[in-house]
Amino acid sequence: MTDNADQIAYWNGPGADRWVRNQEKLDRSLAPFARLALEAARAQPDERVLDVGCGCGGTALALAESVGPRGAVLGVDISAPMLELARTRASAFANVTFTLADASAHPFEAAFDLVFSRFGVMFFRDPVGAFANLRRALRPGGRVAFVCWGPVVENPWFRIPLAAVGTVLSLPTPASPDEPGPFAFADRDRLVRILEEAGFTRITLDRSTPELVLGDDLDAAATYAIETGPVSRILVDADEATRGRARTAIRQSLEPYAGPHGVALGSSTWVVRANGG
Repeated sequence: MTDNADQIAYWNGPGADRWVRNQEKLDRSLAPFARLALEAARAQPDERVLDVGCGCGGTALALAESVGPRGAVLGVDISAPMLELARTRASAFANVTFTLADASAHPFEAAFDLVFSRFGVMFFRDPVGAFANLRRALRPGGRVAFVCWGPVVENPWFRIPLAAVGTVLSLPTPASPDEPGPFAFADRDRLVRILEEAGFTRITLDRSTPELVLGDDLDAAATYAIETGPVSRILVDADEATRGRARTAIRQSLEPYAGPHGVALGSSTWVVRANGG
């Protein structure tokens, strides 16, 4: 077992099941954030790209189009069910492959021009060691580009459904800022320090605040929150009655955010770029 054993268990169980089932909805919801990361990465024709935490493969396919037939994309993830779907989606792409591995420790060949991720790098138990391993996967002159969440207080898409569930059941103690999780890199200074200690240089962090659309209407948004969103882990073992009450509370909390283009809440992210040394 690796240091990320708890993450591996979750993403080969209930987490994977929900993301595979909701892949199309998630790709639409996360499209603005994928664009941010892809624009920062600027993948070029003929480049070799490592997509970390590639999940069901959406960003790997976008990168494959950028690098062209003489380039190559390797998607890596710890979730076998998600990679199974990714391989199916990539069946027409000769320049995309996928590997089931823990990117924090996998012995990659030093063959990549770009290490890329959309929300896939915040869950490492040892982030310095993980990023050092990813830096070793880069060719001389290689670079990293990824997007990660900013502070919780600046992410109402997460905070508001979570508070609603807190009216139904007791919430777990919030994780330490140093613990793996979606907001592990919320602190700008900590993130820069991690990358510096891992050997990266010319580090830039740009704040971006696109809206996150949870669903086309309130029912879809509440389902999103419970199935794949901020409260999905909390409710994974809840009985149907509790899940029903939580869903009702979430739906009510989201009513002020419903509009003609769906239920949209604010977000805060870091768009990160750095050189491999």
